[in-house]
Amino acid sequence: MDSPKQPSVEVELQKSLPSTFLKQYYSLPSPIIKYMLENASAISYFKLFQTCKILQKFIEEKYGPQIDVLEVGDLSNHSYFFSIRDRKNEIKIRGSEKIYNEFPKNQKLWVRKRLLFKRLSGKVTSTYFEKLNFSTVKEVYLLQTHISIEDYKKLLVPSIELLYGNVCKAEDTFDIISYTLKSLSNLKVFRLPWNPNLTTFAELTSIKRDRKLEKAEIYEFPLVSDKNNLSGFITEHMAPGSTLYLCFKYGVSKSAKNKYQNFADEFNKFSSSKIIIR
Repeated sequence: MDSPKQPSVEVELQKSLPSTFLKQYYSLPSPIIKYMLENASAISYFKLFQTCKILQKFIEEKYGPQIDVLEVGDLSNHSYFFSIRDRKNEIKIRGSEKIYNEFPKNQKLWVRKRLLFKRLSGKVTSTYFEKLNFSTVKEVYLLQTHISIEDYKKLLVPSIELLYGNVCKAEDTFDIISYTLKSLSNLKVFRLPWNPNLTTFAELTSIKRDRKLEKAEIYEFPLVSDKNNLSGFITEHMAPGSTLYLCFKYGVSKSAKNKYQNFADEFNKFSSSKIIIR
């Protein structure tokens, strides 16, 4: 005999909603829905946003307008651009920095999937950070962009799966690769600089992570490194079929690169993960 259906619960989000909005019925008790709407994380709101149109206005009022992709860059004419991608098209808007200076102070633009900064100063980067919500972003590209350590740490939200940075300086007091691997449990791909004073493969290997890396690119790689622990790092953190790129610092001799190339060639014969020397 079928059990009787539980009565659905009616929830009114706001009394001021336009007449075009319909009442939404949920199978969960009203107090639970109310608690979710008041306390849910941004990731949970993102999922609610995708599955329930009636919540979209409520969520936008709480977290601000949402876009999938934000690209900001300093072009040759010192102009700024950003792009907004909807389900079918990508619209690129070029203009001045006042686009963001005039953005409402009490709201942040929610970048849900990809964030790209290109050729920005540290000051401009910080200005954008104050006006962005990137709590669900999955891809981050920092292209020839300066970013302070403090802003970099703010950027490392758990949802990030790809982090490509070619300007994050490996300062003497900050081991950027180690910090990133510890902070981003879902990271699959990264490009970051080696800190010759702090970074070691032995230290990186000791980090505990649940997800393996599919691709890693380390640049500013030094002439002398703990090559013996390199294979241990790959075994611990690189997924089968993955690739580790080692890009040497400028000025490293060809003979020194050849020694690492010989090691890589021998390693690649017996491992599904590959080492590529550049």
